[in-house]
Amino acid sequence: MKYIRLFITIVCLGSFAAFAQGPQDIFEKYRDNVCLVEYYKNISSQTKIGSYMKLKQKRIGLIASADGLIIVNSDVFPISLDILSMDVGSFRSGEPSDFKVKLHDGREYKAEFIGKDDVAQMAFIQITDAIEAPLPFVKFDDTSNIRVGQPVYLLELLGEGYEYEPLFTSYTINAVIKSPRRKFLIKNDINALSAGGLVITAEGAAVGITLRNGYNMDFSEHGEFDDFRRDFLEIAPTENFQGLIEDPPIFQKSAHRGKAWLGIGMQALTDGLKEFWQVPAEGGIIIDRIYPESPAGKAGLKVKDVLIEFDGQAIDVTRDEELRRFRELITNSKPGAVIEFSVFRDGKVKKEKVTLGSAPRSIDLAEKYQSAKLGLEVRELTWDILYEYDLPLKTTGVYVFQVDRASPAGLGGLDVGSIITHIDGKAVKGLADFEQKISEAVENGNNKIMFQVRYRRVTSFVFIDAK
Repeated sequence: MKYIRLFITIVCLGSFAAFAQGPQDIFEKYRDNVCLVEYYKNISSQTKIGSYMKLKQKRIGLIASADGLIIVNSDVFPISLDILSMDVGSFRSGEPSDFKVKLHDGREYKAEFIGKDDVAQMAFIQITDAIEAPLPFVKFDDTSNIRVGQPVYLLELLGEGYEYEPLFTSYTINAVIKSPRRKFLIKNDINALSAGGLVITAEGAAVGITLRNGYNMDFSEHGEFDDFRRDFLEIAPTENFQGLIEDPPIFQKSAHRGKAWLGIGMQALTDGLKEFWQVPAEGGIIIDRIYPESPAGKAGLKVKDVLIEFDGQAIDVTRDEELRRFRELITNSKPGAVIEFSVFRDGKVKKEKVTLGSAPRSIDLAEKYQSAKLGLEVRELTWDILYEYDLPLKTTGVYVFQVDRASPAGLGGLDVGSIITHIDGKAVKGLADFEQKISEAVENGNNKIMFQVRYRRVTSFVFIDAK
């Protein structure tokens, strides 16, 4: 009998050794799933209309399918898709180009951008070269059991000085953020290409992807400047992006539909304001602006309303640093969703239902017209510009997106950010009308073209010598 027990013990120990994974085993298991993504960021030139300065960029990529679907951070495509994703880094940026995927064994493949989700902070590129054999890819696991204090590993890439070698580091989950979008935090104390890094448990399960660190300024449903985010890496758990892997977002400029949108400016319900107004809630969102033609405006919400519940869920916001939580509640919903808010107004709480809309596209996706002769690029007016300038949505004209400083437009004093409303005294009805009026002026031999321009609330007149 003792020999039988000894045999069973040996078998059990052998089985445990077979299944146990040390750090080296975990690293070797996943290193093939991490790649280097190279591409060119194109910045609009200020010397020649339609030309770009090409800046080579590198990012971490994670192989998400055997046929070469690659996950990368959404900042590879800085162009804003709608007014909610408007980022200060997007202005003057063109579409990225010349994507290339480098595997750890030295193989390189051409790839192309296929789409992104700015809320998830993830973009997807697809290898377009022929692949000799199916690629090893990450299979993500459930994260429901992840807890504070749990050890994890982060597989990322070092910088250029270390030739982008893989970096495998042991961390501890420092916080689990539950609402409105679940995420994990780990202390950020290593300078590496962290965004897009793979997070793995000590048992060898892939459970998340690190997000971009730093500021993200939103145009509407404003976010906040949060120094706290500098010190921690945010980890998106599997459930935040698994659906995107299964059905990647496809970028179609002409048919883009924005994220769910409420259309308000807002601030937090601080303790002082709560006491002054006698608001019967611990926290909330104060509406300080209603954007014209927005879902909030159509539903009858008003400036000074305090939103205290979102579909029966308390809005626990007492500091501006927490506004992002509410914005994510909105953007995690679907356009067309009907949300019931508890609204504190004039000393009473009432229920208001709002049908969320689709955020209007940003100036980055607007149709454009370029004139090399005059040295300018103009774009159709979009709502983000009219909102920013506090102009009526019926305002007509075109937006000056780019000016060559040595061109007739630049020498004439035309500034980026201006709205051209008239040409030679005739109203500009839109982009096509602008192009037609410019063509007619040049064909008629007009040496000087007079632009009536508007910058916010100020109107001025600019002569451009078209010779």
